[in-house]
This record gives sequence, C-alpha cells and structure tokens, in this order.
Amino acid sequence: MNGRVQKQLIIGLIFVLILSGIGYGIYSGLVTKTSCTDGIQNGKEEGLDCGTLACGVVCQEPIQPLEVLIEKVIEVRSGDYDFVAQISNPNTQYGASRIEYSIPEFNRSGSSYILPGQTKYLVITSLKSGQPRVNAKLSINSVEWEKLNMPENEVNFEMVRSGQSLFEGVLFNNSNYDFDTVEVSVILFDELDSIVGVNKTEIKTFLSKTERGFLVQWSLEQKGISRTHFEISTNLFENSNFIKSYGTQEKFQKFY
Repeated sequence: MNGRVQKQLIIGLIFVLILSGIGYGIYSGLVTKTSCTDGIQNGKEEGLDCGTLACGVVCQEPIQPLEVLIEKVIEVRSGDYDFVAQISNPNTQYGASRIEYSIPEFNRSGSSYILPGQTKYLVITSLKSGQPRVNAKLSINSVEWEKLNMPENEVNFEMVRSGQSLFEGVLFNNSNYDFDTVEVSVILFDELDSIVGVNKTEIKTFLSKTERGFLVQWSLEQKGISRTHFEISTNLFENSNFIKSYGTQEKFQKFY
C-alpha cells in the first residue's frame, strides 16, 4: 500500500469519526436524559420519577379520587338536622390523612380522614337551617394523601356485646396500642334498609387489650328501627393519637 492510499484511509477514518461525534451529539440533544429526582417523567421513566429500568423503583398505581356513595339529610326537629355521607377510598396503598369538606346547604365545613381501601360513614350532627332541607351535598374540596404501611389486622376493635338498648355496647381494643381517641358512629336503618337516624360519640384513652363501654343517646325516641350499624374508627395518621406512627413523608395535595 503506497503512501497516497494510506493518507486517504486516514483522512477517511477521521471524517467518519467526526460524523459519528456529530451524530451522537445530535442524538444526545434530542433524547431526554433520565432523572429520577426532578419530579418530571422523562427518559425511560415509566411514571413520575419511577420505573424498574430507569430508576429501580416500581411505579405506583395512579391515585383515584374519593367516592361519595351516600348522602342523607335527617330532620331531627324543625330547623335541626343530622347529615350522613358514606365515603369510599378505592386506593389500597394510600389513605387521606386530611379531607377538607363542606356542606353548602348548611354552610358547614370541616375535616376528616380515611384509611387505605376503607369505606366509612361521615356523621355530622346538629346542623341548623332556616328553611326546610331534604337533600344536601358533600363537597370534597381538598385531600392530603399519605402512604400508610400497616400490616393487616394490626389495629382492630371488636364489639364484645350490646346492651339492652340498641345504642350501647362494649368494645375491646384488640391491638398493642393505646389510643387517645376512638370514634363510634351509629347508623340506624328501617325495614327498607334506609337510614333514619345517625349519631356519634368518642371513647377517650382506650388502652390496649382492654374493654370500654359506650352509650349513644338521642333527644327523641327512635322508632321503626330494624338494623343498627356500629362503625369504629381511629385516626392512624395522627402521631399523638397512638404510640407508633405508620405514616411516611409521602404526602401531596389533590384538589377537586
């Protein structure tokens, strides 16, 4: 191989390397790099800062909104009402540590919570209105979601027995935790399985492996009651409520 041919080969190789470098630069500029900490889905991420190949983290299912299944206004006496709404959380990994809600018809607002996968009754008593109310809507204004890592059956309450009245009973705290506040909601149903009465009470300082009695009273006699539903709940997101906190820092807001 003479010197001229060698020179041509060297020049050709340099030319190929230059073109390859230019091509790689253009490709790198067009392809978004993966960053698993910027709060943006980019590169090979399968979701927001997640993906097994890109970040080594499996993406969670998208958060689904809370569902309001039942809304019921109950007239206690003229101008005095109780309200109950049944709320369902379809998310099995995330609960709502704070739900901001309002009832426009009664100019009432407040907050509550719901555990992952839970369906619960929200009971609100002593609502006042200057005009007759038959219906009302529960508006969910904002939700603060929080991941709750809690083993199944770690916290539960058992109804030991009911008294002679339909509205009293004894609970057993079948967990290893002492709770500051446990809420007891009572829902009354008639023969058509329609809600005809609601009320609630609280048990304070409910120690582990102990029994506590409760009594829920109405100012008026409740008639035509076919079934009574007791719903027991406690706020696992509130650190001051129990000894061990299951909450993590995975919180974010979602507005409706």
